[in-house]
Amino acid sequence: MGARTSVFNSSTERIAWSIAARHLAAGQKDPVKMIMDAIVEERQRCIELFVAASGDRAAVPVFMIDPDHEW
Repeated sequence: MGARTSVFNSSTERIAWSIAARHLAAGQKDPVKMIMDAIVEERQRCIELFVAASGDRAAVPVFMIDPDHEW
């Protein structure tokens, strides 16, 4: 088994710790708020990946940007 080069096993674990640390350092203890922030950050990351792949921000589906968008 190779030597570990990081405290975290994945970028997902690193991001989760980062979000939790930000909330806890600010005195926030609501796990729902932490999860909501994680979802928002992941949605933004997906949008950035979509734009990088398509080269066109205008092509981002409105429901990817705002899942509560009215039909």
